[in-house]
Amino acid sequence: MPIQITEIRTQKKNSNRFSLYHEKIFLIGVSTTTLTDLSLQKGVILTPSLFKQIEQAEKTHATKEAAFRYLSRRDHASFEIKQKLQKKGYSSDVIESVLDELSNKGYLNDQNFSIKFITEKSELNRWGRKKIESELYKKGIHQKIIQQTLNSYFDNLSQDQICLDLVIKRKRHFLREADPYKRKMKIYNYLAGRGFTSSDIRKAMPKIAVELDV
Repeated sequence: MPIQITEIRTQKKNSNRFSLYHEKIFLIGVSTTTLTDLSLQKGVILTPSLFKQIEQAEKTHATKEAAFRYLSRRDHASFEIKQKLQKKGYSSDVIESVLDELSNKGYLNDQNFSIKFITEKSELNRWGRKKIESELYKKGIHQKIIQQTLNSYFDNLSQDQICLDLVIKRKRHFLREADPYKRKMKIYNYLAGRGFTSSDIRKAMPKIAVELDV
C-alpha cells in the first residue's frame, strides 16, 4: 500500500455490499454507503489513510445497521440501544457517534419513548405510576424526563378510578377472603404491587368499600 483498486464486485450473498480488488487480490469489503460516501471506484489509489477511513466507515455502518434492526422491532430508549450494541462488541466511541446521529435525526427520542411507554403501561397493562417510573428508570431515561412525562400524563388521569376498576375485575377473588380486614389488606397489596401509590389507594378505598364491603 498504496495500491490501486482495479475491480469492484457485488457480493453474491448481499447485493448491498461490494468487494474491492487489486488484480485478483481481495482488499476489503464495503457497504453501498461507504462506497458512495468515499467515492470508491476503479482506479482509486488505496492509501493507508484511505484504508483507515474505510475501516472506520464500515464500523459506523455496521453499528448503525444493528441499531436500526433493534428499532425496527420496537421503540427503544437510548440507553437500551447503547447496552445492546455494547453487548454485541461494537466500539464505544462509534456507538456514541451513532446514537448522537440517530437522536439528531429523530430516530431516538427518550421523551417520546417515555410518553408512549407510560400510555401503553397505564392503559393496556393498568400499571400505576410507581411501577412505570421504576421501569423507565431501569431503561436509563433521565430522571427529569421521567418526572415531566409522568406529571403530564397522570395529572389528568383518575388513578383512584383505575384502582377501582382493577379491583372490580378481581372481585370474586377478593371476596373469597371472609375477613374484611384481611380482604382490605389483600386489595391494598395487590394495588401496591401494580405500582399505585399509597395516596391513590387510600382515595380509591371508599369506592372499593362500597363494591366489596371492606
